[in-house]
Amino acid sequence: MKNNVTKTILAALASATAFAAAGAHASANEITIQDGDTLSQIAANNNVTVDELVAKNNIANPDLIIAGNTISTDGIAGASASSDVQASADENVTASASDDTNTQATTNTNTQAQAATTSSVDYSTYSAGANGSVQTIINAMNAKRAAAGLAPVSYDASLAATAASRAANAEANGGLPTGHFQQVAGPEVVAIDWSPSAVVDAWYNETGMVAAPAHRNWLMNASFTKVGFAIVGDTIVGIAG
Repeated sequence: MKNNVTKTILAALASATAFAAAGAHASANEITIQDGDTLSQIAANNNVTVDELVAKNNIANPDLIIAGNTISTDGIAGASASSDVQASADENVTASASDDTNTQATTNTNTQAQAATTSSVDYSTYSAGANGSVQTIINAMNAKRAAAGLAPVSYDASLAATAASRAANAEANGGLPTGHFQQVAGPEVVAIDWSPSAVVDAWYNETGMVAAPAHRNWLMNASFTKVGFAIVGDTIVGIAG
């Protein structure tokens, strides 16, 4: 690629060899033709077209240019660059607007589809066999999972029995069941002084919970397929598998 060198710089250079080696141009808008140069190469190097150079410099034969002559790009390169920048800006604005529209449409569609799906599913089929309070908890848990695209979990009597034992142990301890943080009974969550209708939101939002985000992660664990809950006194325990 030829370097553009201004007339001022050329006047300061003492070495003609350096001038020639650089493939120097006479000015920012005047290019000195070097041996081996072609009009198409000069056009490409200066972001203009061959036709623009031909018209600007009254070149009779684009295939015949003479080394040592100068070619002017005055008024061409700036206009071309400005046009390119404007075109690029227009394309970017259009693309950005299109992206925003598509994103908004996708978001609205997904939100509406998600709401429709969540509201139309009968989660009671997954909580069948549990008592009313436990059904409330399982149905709320499955609604959260569905909203995140996760499969529902089903009530499991064996896990519920384990949860009941753990809840009784927690009541006896006056707090958490023994070995809770070590998860000795399996994947377990505990809530104290929460109602069945509010406990899932409390776990999901980590309201007043310790070791966040462990409770939300438990609710949203994609590997879980079954769950058991038990309520003893003020303590609710959930065991999943």
